[in-house]
This record gives sequence, C-alpha cells and structure tokens, in this order.
Amino acid sequence: MTTQWSQADNHAAVPAYGGVEVYACDFAEGKDLNDLMKVAKKWDKWAKKNHSKPYAGHVLTPFFSDGSDAGVYWVGFSDSFSDQGIVLEEWLEMGGDLQKEFDSVIPCKSRSQLAWVRIRDVAEAPLSSGVVDFAGCSWLPGATQEKMATADAEMNEFLDRVGITARIYRWYPMQGNPPDGLDFYQARWHDSLGLKGSDNDLYVRNGGVQLENKLYDPIMKCFGGPSALYTAVGGSE
Repeated sequence: MTTQWSQADNHAAVPAYGGVEVYACDFAEGKDLNDLMKVAKKWDKWAKKNHSKPYAGHVLTPFFSDGSDAGVYWVGFSDSFSDQGIVLEEWLEMGGDLQKEFDSVIPCKSRSQLAWVRIRDVAEAPLSSGVVDFAGCSWLPGATQEKMATADAEMNEFLDRVGITARIYRWYPMQGNPPDGLDFYQARWHDSLGLKGSDNDLYVRNGGVQLENKLYDPIMKCFGGPSALYTAVGGSE
C-alpha cells in the first residue's frame, strides 16, 4: 500500500481500520434526492439479501462548499479490505440491474478507494444522519504515526472532558484519488447541525484551538474543506 498510512513502524499497534469507496456523482436531468432515495431503498433490501459481508451505504450532499464538489456522493464503508473486496465482487456479479437504476438517477464521474482509520468514536449507535466536516491534511517532515497517536490521545482526553460528541476518522487515499498531494482527509461527524454548532462552541471556549495548534502544528498541516449532509441508507450486517 503506497500511502503515508504506512509511516508507522512494525512496533505500532494497528488502529481500527477498514475500507471506504466513494462515488462522486451528479443528478441526471429531472432527477433529485428523492429519486435517489427510492433506488437506495431497493439497494438496501438487495444488500441485506445478497451481500455476505458488512457494508454500510451513505448518501452525502454538499452543504458548506466552494462549488467545486459533485452534486451527490455515495460513500460505502466496510470493516476490512477483504470484506470490501468480497462485497464489490458480489455487486459486480449480481447487481447489474440495480446499477442501471443508479446510473439513470446519478451518473458518476469518479470512484475512489480509501482506508478509514478510527480516531475517536464514543457513540454506541451507528451513523444515521447529520453533517460531516472534511479537512485535507499533509504530513510535515519528521512526522510519524507514533507522534500522531500521542497527539490524538491528548486531544481525545480534552474532547471527552469538555463533552464534545463528534466522531473523528481519517481517510487515507489508495486508488482512484486525485493527485493533490494530500496524505489523508480528516472527517469529523456530527449527528446534527445543532450538535456541530455546540461542539464548535465547546471547542473554542475551552481552548481547543490552542491545544490543536500545540499538538498538531509540528506534525501536519491541514486545510478546511467542505461539509456535507449525510444520510445512512442501510446495507448488510
């Protein structure tokens, strides 16, 4: 795997990880989110019947954006790369008719594979709906996964202490991603826009910005990216 994820040495503990696939799409003329959700409902039933490994599907639509984003994204999560590979094979073998229905609603212009790594997720319930904030990040010289893990541990302690509920994951590009020089994307998931706002207030008022600068400025540089509204559309368990 030729990704900066491999910077950790052989003695580092392997974090919780899995596979992500992302389709970047636009709505066909005369189609909208309601049309997509009708197809997604059919897909949910199909996936529960035909997929032999877990796969969770989500629909993301841009919210805060510079206008360069696709109109809609399909994001699918797997618990491992082997599970992802099996699910993809099952879809290729049996999902052709349903794929045509998706294509008639959201023709897609790109498809990419990434690795998700869990940084913080204290919620017991799976994702349902809400908003996710993305940032694009690059390692600085001398950065390692061990230094990142130390910084994450201190930041997570702070987030727990002040009552922030956000789930935080990093996505490491693998195949089909743009050559933009980014080493990973950081995704911060909130269960609603209201909780995003309250989390941000708690972060600022309790010194989160200063702590973030202290912990992460020596090892990485991040740029704020888009936010998207997300809806879980089911899948296999």
